[in-house]
Amino acid sequence: MQKLIIAIAITIFGCATLSAQPGIESDVNYYGVDFSRTKVFGAAETGAQFKDAFGRINSLVIAEWPKYDPGKFLLKNIVVRNISATTRLNSEIDPSEVVTTSPEYFISKDEVAEMVRRYELRESEGTGLVIIGELLDKSTYNGVFIVVYFDIASREVLHGQGIAGKARGFGLRNYWAGALLDALKGM
Repeated sequence: MQKLIIAIAITIFGCATLSAQPGIESDVNYYGVDFSRTKVFGAAETGAQFKDAFGRINSLVIAEWPKYDPGKFLLKNIVVRNISATTRLNSEIDPSEVVTTSPEYFISKDEVAEMVRRYELRESEGTGLVIIGELLDKSTYNGVFIVVYFDIASREVLHGQGIAGKARGFGLRNYWAGALLDALKGM
C-alpha cells in the first residue's frame, strides 16, 4: 500500500521530464526546499528535531551547492539562489503537526498553488523553482518531494513533478538530505 501511495504522489504532478517542459525558461530562480507541509512517518525523532533538521537541510543545499545544485539535475541555469522565503516558512512549522500516524499523505495541486502564493520574494519576474517536501517515510527509507516551477509575477504554478529518493547518511539532516539528493539524481 505504501508503494502505491508513493507512486500516486509521484505521478500526481505528471511524469514528463521537467527540463523539457514548454513554457519553462532555462534560467530559473531557486527558492529552496519548503518543508512547511511535510509529514514524517515511522521515525523515532520528534517534530521539533525534524523542524530543526529541515532548516539545516535547506542550508546544506546552499553550503554544498555543487553537490546539490538542482539545476544540474533539471538541466536549468540557476540565476538566483534565495532561500529566505522557504527559511521563513520552515521556521514557522508547528512541531506537533510534523509527525503523522499514516504513510498515506500527499499534498494536492491546490495546496501546492497555495504554498507558492505565500512566498515573499525580492524578485518580481522570471521563473521560480522550489522543492516541496511531501512525505519522509522512515519505514520505507523514502523521501517524497515535489519539484515546482512557477511564474514569479503571478505565482501561477507552471509545472510540478513528484520525485522520490532513498534516504541515506549519518544523522537526521544528512539522512533526509540524502533522500533529496537521490531523488534529484533520479530525474
